[in-house]
Amino acid sequence: MATNADNRQQVSAADRQAYAIFVPQADSLGAVAVVRSLGQHGYQVHAASAKAGALGCLSAFASFHYQCPAYEDPAYLGWLRDLIQQANIRAIIPSEGFLLAVRDCFAEFSPLMAIPPDAELVYGCLSKVFVFNQFLQSADTQLHAHISRTAVLDSPSDFDAVDFTGWRLPYFVKGDGYYARSGDQALVRKVSQAQDARQAVIDAFANYHKVLLQDCSQGVKATVNLLMQDGQILAESMAVASHENPHTGGLTSLRESWWFEPMYQDAVHRLKALRWNGPAMVEYKWHHQTQTFDFIELNSRYWAALNLDIHAGIHFPVIQMDYFLFDVKPAQPVRLTAKIRARHAFPADFGYLLSKLKDPQVAALPKLKSLLGFFLYFLHPAIKSDLNYPGDRRLALLNTKSFLTELAQSCLKKLS
Repeated sequence: MATNADNRQQVSAADRQAYAIFVPQADSLGAVAVVRSLGQHGYQVHAASAKAGALGCLSAFASFHYQCPAYEDPAYLGWLRDLIQQANIRAIIPSEGFLLAVRDCFAEFSPLMAIPPDAELVYGCLSKVFVFNQFLQSADTQLHAHISRTAVLDSPSDFDAVDFTGWRLPYFVKGDGYYARSGDQALVRKVSQAQDARQAVIDAFANYHKVLLQDCSQGVKATVNLLMQDGQILAESMAVASHENPHTGGLTSLRESWWFEPMYQDAVHRLKALRWNGPAMVEYKWHHQTQTFDFIELNSRYWAALNLDIHAGIHFPVIQMDYFLFDVKPAQPVRLTAKIRARHAFPADFGYLLSKLKDPQVAALPKLKSLLGFFLYFLHPAIKSDLNYPGDRRLALLNTKSFLTELAQSCLKKLS
């Protein structure tokens, strides 16, 4: 490993090979990208999932793979401790599910994770209610700007104090595991009529100590993706959705790299205010016509769309682990500046198409264009496939085969 005076040395693949990194929940798209990124650059990747045939476990870049107990299985923690000891695991890339599974013994596993050791902050940042409450209670007025109309409710009676002037329907009532009375289930309830909001809030308080009430922000999903360690930005990218599933707003199925400086600055300010360290996707609604944006939520983990970044050569997980394990950082933040588009065809973009075909508000011609476009996108040379990655293309075939098999079985079941 070559070094220099300002600690901007390069870590070699041979150096990395000695370090075993555990990637849990390897059935998720984000974990697949993490496995690929780390494995491609020499790290010894141990991928695990409770699901048989998890794509991350089948990746050519996974050094070892395991079908582990489910998170809710009492045997999981014992299995995890054995793996850490036997494989000499030096770092863990946590998913949200993993963090919730180890919540009662977070201090035990925290030294292996490149995130804050403060359990309240780590679990709070997984909570929409906690994050919005932090911003709204802050004396920093910048944190009150660029958010949808929001009220954090401590009791059902707080509903009567909300000034609904200017609120846009539908409303959303949200709860999450951080404030759950038991368990860790999240709630997102859409209320189309203002008169139904009160009862939705009352119902939510049966299961949560705090509840979030928000109106509807206009626009499409846009994200600021950041890797922050010790208060420094090590890598950054932005993306905006072209397709969402359903088409009225949801999971991004087709996205492209993008940059909008005011949104970027807002995201950086929010993460610094929270004192967050680690990867984070700061999610917004972007309204192109008015050039305005609203903060929607924070995902304080690696994001599902990470495959776009690694297709472009921006390897957030490698940069993070090089800093965590070798104390090596880039001379300046690594920024995604290339124009790139990426798509998750099955099931996400298929779901986008299906939602448009089923929507009576969508005219026939746009439906036809979307139908033709769905197939033509497979041939588009400038659109990358999330799963069709160099050196690991088999995952795209396995995913397509699995989706088509499930679709055929579903159709046959409906016909029988």
